Amino acid sequence: MPTKPANQPWEDLHACLRLAQLEANQVHDRQQDGQRWFNRFLQGLENSGVEVIERTTKSINCVPTDAVFQDVFNGWIPAPQRRNLKFERVANDILNGLKQPDLALLRSTSASSHLRIEFDLDDSASPLAIIFNLCCSTDPDAPRTRLALQLDHMGAKLDARAFEARRVQVENRLQAHSDLDQL
Repeated sequence: MPTKPANQPWEDLHACLRLAQLEANQVHDRQQDGQRWFNRFLQGLENSGVEVIERTTKSINCVPTDAVFQDVFNGWIPAPQRRNLKFERVANDILNGLKQPDLALLRSTSASSHLRIEFDLDDSASPLAIIFNLCCSTDPDAPRTRLALQLDHMGAKLDARAFEARRVQVENRLQAHSDLDQL
């Protein structure tokens, strides 16, 4: 019986993440309808045999200032892993970028969605995707002065049995998207 290459679980997890993104893109615009896009993305993951773990969600209505972003990145979301310095650097880059005059438009965006995926190993040395999603829109009660932020933070782990039962479907759906890209 042939053995799987060592990187196969990583490739399988990556394929599921890619397929979920492609299928969500077909149904919703991520920038204008970020929360629906993200919900479809999560549904796509589950349909591919990926288990979402340790999900944390938070909604914040706020006045858009640098302090809001500082609150977001100061760690009020409990991480499913140890402290991640890469994430802290990204937060600092965003905060520093907001201070630049040519990036002032970032302060007045009415709708946007930001997805970040990092890869790590869980406690059992299995591949794990760490997903952070931020959807930003104007607050319907005060559209000129306030923003509504929806934050999601979670892990995504391949359920080997569930994925194997769906492997051919996942590969065929990815191939169909690839065929569309070639037209």
